[in-house]
Amino acid sequence: MDIKSIFLDSISISLFLLVACSIVFVYLNIFYFIYLKVPTLSANNKVIEKILRSIDFKGRKKFYDLGSGNGKLISGVASLYPDLECIGIEYNIAAYYCAKTRNIFLKNKVSYLRENFFKVNLDDADIVYIYLFPGVMNRLEAKLANELKSGTVVVVNSFPLKSKEPKKIIRRKFGALDTLYIYEY
Repeated sequence: MDIKSIFLDSISISLFLLVACSIVFVYLNIFYFIYLKVPTLSANNKVIEKILRSIDFKGRKKFYDLGSGNGKLISGVASLYPDLECIGIEYNIAAYYCAKTRNIFLKNKVSYLRENFFKVNLDDADIVYIYLFPGVMNRLEAKLANELKSGTVVVVNSFPLKSKEPKKIIRRKFGALDTLYIYEY
């Protein structure tokens, strides 16, 4: 075997693994959507910028992202606020490992829990970010009311809480998606 054929073989194997992993990732996301009724949603970069500009992180110690997906938001928050402990909660195994890989080089206090966020106690949260479908949001409201301490800021993307008035609404120029609803408990 010559160097050229070894190189081509390794490229072929790498491409095959990339395609195989992509297919597995897609099927896992479909499975979790059907099984849990929760798709993996990802905030776009402009929304992440809005969140980072709109929230006062000073004096806050713990940031939770419920259904953290690929960890894009936590990466941004942890990079700008190194003293803030950032916790992503994600049940989808593919998204969970994607997030852990994305944040492997951050030296901040970033951690991920592969758990159902309904089973995680949020009583130490200072800021909570949520981007979930309305059916899940309706179930989550009671948990937030029971567990969050006074002064906790909750940022909701696109699908507002029904039983609480937002302190602030940051609208997108067109459409309801990516509108941010900011609540204080």
